[in-house]
Amino acid sequence: MIHSIKLVGAMQMSCFEGAFVINLDSRPDRWARMEANLAAVGITAERFPAVGVADLGPDQPPLALRAFLQRVDGPRPTAEHKLLTTWACMHSHLAIIKQAQQLGLSAVLILEDDCEFEPYTSVVLKRACEQLQHRSWDVCYLGGTLKKGGVHKAVSANLLAVSRVRLAHAYIVNSSVYDRILDEAPASGLPIDWYYSERLLPSINAYMVRPLLAQQRLMDVSDIEQVERKPKIKTRQALQRWLAILRYGRPDL
Repeated sequence: MIHSIKLVGAMQMSCFEGAFVINLDSRPDRWARMEANLAAVGITAERFPAVGVADLGPDQPPLALRAFLQRVDGPRPTAEHKLLTTWACMHSHLAIIKQAQQLGLSAVLILEDDCEFEPYTSVVLKRACEQLQHRSWDVCYLGGTLKKGGVHKAVSANLLAVSRVRLAHAYIVNSSVYDRILDEAPASGLPIDWYYSERLLPSINAYMVRPLLAQQRLMDVSDIEQVERKPKIKTRQALQRWLAILRYGRPDL
């Protein structure tokens, strides 16, 4: 189904034409929190009804994805739930990319409903988008985890060139890779964020905004992992966030 779309203006920072938040019908609480957070940082986004396990029907996860999760996670009581929700999650991400392609959007911001933006997002994102305009780019992460063995090189004041990034809760996809993602991801045998990290990013122009703008919300139970994300004391990240607030300010103050 094609959704109506609010085309971007100055508030959308100029590097994406549409933004969607993946949200299960059973989680209106998450959508409410996302609406408030997005409004605070000046991003206009639409709710995208997430693909649930019940929506998969005969389209069941491939054996390769099952084997991958078994290898990574080992035996666990929630293995079947994670397999099905991982497959449904991929379908949600791909559905947004397919819709963006059909709508002719030059780039789309994809958000999961458990992400939370930093107060300095509007300032940093505007600058990062201006810096992207002078580069050939395919994917840009607003949050994520850099993995060992990958490239992460500063190329401008607010951009890192990257080749291995895990998590897919906040990222922009350029139309240059719509077709490739839609063709490759389902057959990759990997979760969507692993597909990006291990197959796509090493061969495209991928960037990450710095400082990071979107984190996964803490004290929230993951619909896939079924565990609560608890705060961890990470001194370096806390210092980086404090310095970013000092440098870019808090628009709400």
